Amino acid sequence: MESLATQELKIREVRTDDVTAISEIEQISFEDPFPTYFLSQLADANPHTFLVAVVRDKIVGYAVIDKWPEQEHLVSIAVIPESRRKGVGQALLDHLIEKMQTGRLRLEVRRSNKTALELYRKNGFIQIGVAHNYYTDGEDAIQMEKLIETKQQILATI
Repeated sequence: MESLATQELKIREVRTDDVTAISEIEQISFEDPFPTYFLSQLADANPHTFLVAVVRDKIVGYAVIDKWPEQEHLVSIAVIPESRRKGVGQALLDHLIEKMQTGRLRLEVRRSNKTALELYRKNGFIQIGVAHNYYTDGEDAIQMEKLIETKQQILATI
């Protein structure tokens, strides 16, 4: 796996003018992409947990966590084809997890998406179920979860 570290990969929070580029990545990455208006709503609702990966001023990937009442939900991670398997998805996931509070992070992933399943498993996600016929083409989704525990700061008084 070639790393993008030497190409100055930057992870930052989403901006309003990023949504068009994010929508293009969504369209080329998924068989049933989210519409642009939904991505825009996610960006508005989750400004601190909707992140973009940038290389040389070009958005090469994005990831978003949506806060739900009893959990946080990893809605999507997507990377442009020429930047895949170079650590971009991992960097996005790492940054998102750093931003989380203690709790559960859940997601759904296509049963056939072996690359994503591998990424999630190596990062401590476990399968908690299957959502049958989850996608519009009838494919099942593997439901996964990771328990996040933030490290408590220990303040010593002398």
